[in-house]
Amino acid sequence: MNTPLKTVLASIISISCLLLDDQLVDRAAAQSPSPPAASGLYDWGLQLPARGVPRRVSQGGIRAKVGEPIVVADVTGPGCLRRFWVTGVHPGRQYVLRMYFDGEKVPHVETPLSDFFGVMHDLAGRGESYRVDTPFFAVKPKNAFTCYLPMPFAKSARVEIERQAVEGEPENADILYYLLDWHDYEGEAFTETRRFCARWRRESPVRDYADDFIVVDADGPGRLVGFVHSIDMLQSRFQMRWSHAGADNIYLDGDGPRPAYLRGIGGEDSFGTSFGGNEYAAGTSLFSDMPYYVQKDDAGDKQKLVGYRFFVEDAITFEKSLHIRFGSRAHDVATTVYWYSSAPVRPYYNMPPAPQRKFGSEVRRGEFDVAPPDTGKWWIAGPLPIASPVGLPPHAGFDPQQPLGESKWLEVDAIRGFVEFNHHYRPAASNSNSPTLADVAAVARATLVSPGDVTAKLTLGWDDRLTMRVNDGDVQDLGTQPYLKGRTIDVPLRKGPNSVTIHLTNTTGLTRGAWNFSFSALTADGTVLIPQRAATK
Repeated sequence: MNTPLKTVLASIISISCLLLDDQLVDRAAAQSPSPPAASGLYDWGLQLPARGVPRRVSQGGIRAKVGEPIVVADVTGPGCLRRFWVTGVHPGRQYVLRMYFDGEKVPHVETPLSDFFGVMHDLAGRGESYRVDTPFFAVKPKNAFTCYLPMPFAKSARVEIERQAVEGEPENADILYYLLDWHDYEGEAFTETRRFCARWRRESPVRDYADDFIVVDADGPGRLVGFVHSIDMLQSRFQMRWSHAGADNIYLDGDGPRPAYLRGIGGEDSFGTSFGGNEYAAGTSLFSDMPYYVQKDDAGDKQKLVGYRFFVEDAITFEKSLHIRFGSRAHDVATTVYWYSSAPVRPYYNMPPAPQRKFGSEVRRGEFDVAPPDTGKWWIAGPLPIASPVGLPPHAGFDPQQPLGESKWLEVDAIRGFVEFNHHYRPAASNSNSPTLADVAAVARATLVSPGDVTAKLTLGWDDRLTMRVNDGDVQDLGTQPYLKGRTIDVPLRKGPNSVTIHLTNTTGLTRGAWNFSFSALTADGTVLIPQRAATK
């Protein structure tokens, strides 16, 4: 073969190989898995610099002295904590973890150390931790705890662990080892305003079948990450099943223009499991599961369990407020909840002393609770026949001492703008699944004190049928909705007290047994009118 022909053929082969290589690269790119979601999906929508210098804090064999916090890290920003690993021989509830971002005096994170990582019931204090495998927390044998949730800060991050004295504590319970990895964004533009928050709360026993266990009360704007929920049954399941007083009830922005409400069915359903009971096999999976579920007695009458739920694909954001409750019977219940918020830290629960964090101790509602912001006080009456609300009480001469039909008036506080009838009117306590009254109605009444003759904007959210009367005006039928959705209407108010009376039915709808409404009122200049219970004359 002559040289020119060889040259031509070599060129053709070279071009063909290049084309084939390009095709193989393109095909490989198309078939290769997408990059890990940790850079997007698991960053919770945080806007962080693309480049950070990796840093690490590492310490081992640290002795924790009672009452003298260990400073795990005290670093300057901007930056973001990325991974926190800790272990110890008995790192139970005698330890409290606190994290402070940007010089705040109130900790953004305050939980018992092991509960922060999802190990509840003080099992870590007895060396009985269970396995957890999620993208956010990992728990390995012998109390190896890891958290991967990103925690941004603009100026500083301070992480502390404090040991408190507990009678009968093992002698070697004071040794800790830890690693903390973070990204340093020095010199990078940093605009993210949200800070990571976590809190723990316990009641034992919970008020049976009443107004539900309080999980969290937080200000926005922000995003819910998830929660870990634990129940230690104090009564037989034949008397009070842990799961059958309800499940998660998530109240969002009831004091804002776009309210939302999410209601669960039964307790185990909140964690993606089903039918609970002594046949349930504990497990751990990506976003929800029950990693710990044991029988406390041979008869299987009582269980001890832990469930977790993280809201990733089904993101839950809020602008003004987040409030979660969990339907409960009279058991020992504790929850750790995680969220991001741009608002200043506002505690809703003070950490009990170490003995009252341990099993067997009592912690009653209100003992360590901090009152939430006032978003309204109402009179309510019910349950009533599901009929047209022609009997709504008039503005003049309202007397809360006089029953509405056969129903007495009760004084209730709004839950971040929500008036919840299910906390006050429900069937008798039983082992029925998430019981609620059906085909009934209730009435709520409050007073708005107006600074003058104005037109106010009232935002109401409800499901089912809602009717309303302001002062002695005509009854307004706002219609029927299959799920809670907000609607804003203009309402004339006169200077001084004005009565607002609301009638809400409870039938089926698309939200099993939901029976509440949200309410907020604004004047044209943005003044918030908070409902009051004062009777108008």
